[in-house]
This record gives sequence, structure tokens and C-alpha cells, in this order.
Amino acid sequence: MADRFSILSTGSLVINESLVSANDHPAAMVDVIPFIKIVLNEDEDTRGKILADARQALTVIFTSTNAVRAVTNVLQHPPDWKIFCVGSETKKRVTSFFGESAVMDYAGNAKELSEKIIRPGQVKKAVFFCGDQRRDILPDQLRAAGISLKELALYQTLLTPVRLTKTYDAVLFFSPTAVTSFFSLNTPSSKTILFALGEKRPPASGAPLKMK
Repeated sequence: MADRFSILSTGSLVINESLVSANDHPAAMVDVIPFIKIVLNEDEDTRGKILADARQALTVIFTSTNAVRAVTNVLQHPPDWKIFCVGSETKKRVTSFFGESAVMDYAGNAKELSEKIIRPGQVKKAVFFCGDQRRDILPDQLRAAGISLKELALYQTLLTPVRLTKTYDAVLFFSPTAVTSFFSLNTPSSKTILFALGEKRPPASGAPLKMK
């Protein structure tokens, strides 16, 4: 049988049935090696801030499923929040706890979401639930538009780089921090195809980053 296409996923991955051939032999071999670790802030101070916000009618922003998980781990009931979020998976998690009606809007990336929040001119202040490695695009654009933004970091993203001994045909990235972690110890082959969610971001090493 011909060599299988080898894929490295730097985060958890759900394998689609289309990757399996008609004779039940995988068309691709997928290795999942996490290059980051998410640690939720579960201290009493963070819990208290989430509960205090839950007692208010707020406009809230989520840009990751990790932030949604951190909040819903604390709350027992959905508060009176109007929610904006980034990504279909984040929206799905928000909807499952807060309900469809709580979602005011969502977008594929932070830049698009900030524009959707700013454009109607109705949001004057908001709470941004994020991680310690959050990017500047959304908060910078909202504050530049005169929106008062309170940030609460709910989790830490730790780099867990691994030096690879295998060459892959493709590598999948799901966050900028995973890109940084990967390139801190590895340089892919010139034939390796790199796939990433969101906008292209070069690795910290300054090496060229090809993305599809």
C-alpha cells in the first residue's frame, strides 16, 4: 500500500470520516502532540470576580472556548449578559449554557468581531473574558472607539514544546502560542504544508511560515 499522508496536530482533533478510505484503512496517519497547556485560574479571587459580574446585566466578550469553560465552571445559572464571541466553536459553547438569545453576534476573528461591536454604536462598556496570552487587536480597537473595557484573565497558556524526530507532510496549528511553541524547537521540511486558524503570524524565530 502507498505511504499514508502523515499529519501532526498541535492540539486536540476530531477525525472526520472522510479521512478513512473505502477499505477502512486510514488515508492519513494523524499524530496529536499538544504544544501548549491550558491552566484555568480557579482561585477564590477569580471565582469571586466572575460571580460578581454574574449579578450584573453586562455586555460580555469571549474569544476562546477556554474562557467560556472557565466561566461556566463557576456559574450555576446563565446571567443577564449580552454576548459577543469569536469562532463557531466558541459560539456553540456559549449557546449551550447561555442560550441562543444571549448571543448578540459572532465573527471568525477578533478584528471582525470588534468592528461588529463598534459599528452599531450601542455598546459603551464591556467585559472581556480572556487568557493571559490574549492578542491586542480587539481590546485596542474597542478602546480606540471609546468603549470602556474591563479584562479578566481566566486561564494561562503554557508552552510545552517537543523536539520532533519525525518528518510530517502537514502540521495543524490552532493558536499563535502553539506556533511559537512548535518553532522554538523545530524547523519543518520545505515540503511540509502548514495549516492554521485565523490570520497568519510568523514564528518567534523569524523563520518563514507557509500557511494554507
